Amino acid sequence: MQDNAPSRNQTVRVVVAFACVYLFWGSAFVAIRYSAQLVHPAFVAGIRYLIAGVLLLAFVRLRGDHLRLGRRDLVRVTGLGLLMFTCNTMLLSYGGKALPAGLTALLISTIPLFIALIETLIGRRFVTSVREWGAVCTGFLGVAMLLRHTLHEGLLPAKVMPAALGLLAAALAWALGSVLLSRMKFEAPTLVCTSWQMLIGGTVDVLIGGAVGGLRSSQWSMAAWGSLIFLAVCGTLIGFTAYSYLLRRVSIGSVATYAYINPLVAVVLGWLLLGEQLSVSQWVGLVIVLGSVAIVVSLPQRQVMKDIEASGT
Repeated sequence: MQDNAPSRNQTVRVVVAFACVYLFWGSAFVAIRYSAQLVHPAFVAGIRYLIAGVLLLAFVRLRGDHLRLGRRDLVRVTGLGLLMFTCNTMLLSYGGKALPAGLTALLISTIPLFIALIETLIGRRFVTSVREWGAVCTGFLGVAMLLRHTLHEGLLPAKVMPAALGLLAAALAWALGSVLLSRMKFEAPTLVCTSWQMLIGGTVDVLIGGAVGGLRSSQWSMAAWGSLIFLAVCGTLIGFTAYSYLLRRVSIGSVATYAYINPLVAVVLGWLLLGEQLSVSQWVGLVIVLGSVAIVVSLPQRQVMKDIEASGT
């Protein structure tokens, strides 16, 4: 019985981590949509990571970990911070301001499709069957159909198309960062590396916001700060830490299952909290895209429990 205790504890931790990623990242799209109407998108991206990074760094220091990074770790952490916390989240914040939360989450849900392509290109042969290639192609066709009908039906103005394309670029940046993160080994503890990624990316975001006049255009109300703190603590600190933990405990395909849960959470919360609604054609597009994502990650998803049992404590 005692031999099974570590395995049970590991399983509980992984399940809790999945729940945090599903719930907090799904609701984060609604918080981004709300806060970006009050605060410049660069500050929405940057302040959340500065708050989260400082809190996480303080935690690991109190735990007794050293905060210094070696030269190799610093280079890798800087690259990942700029890719995942500047490129991705800057584009996400700008897109989240222009588009409804549910549609934003749906476009970001293409991350597993990009991961499949990247993993195939680097030789991991993630996409090996006609079924999987069909799912990847169908997913991207579903996105194209969704955007076409959204513009054709006048549900959104044509001027938001750059924001939609920017969200796809954000998904690509996060997918690339996730693949790189899963392949890299660091000398420093995981939480130390995560803290510095957040601080580096967040600092660059804030500097960009200040350079483009974001201070003058922002409304620093209590509601704005409340949404930013929620994004920092729940969407960033808890969410990304759980995501990083899962990348080191289960397969990347298993982690990617959040991509077809989060949009549903965002759609429901966007409807409840912001009064957002999807048209029939948008629901069709959502089903096509999320169905394709589910197929792409279906094999790793069936192996989730094997991954949990095989991973270390």
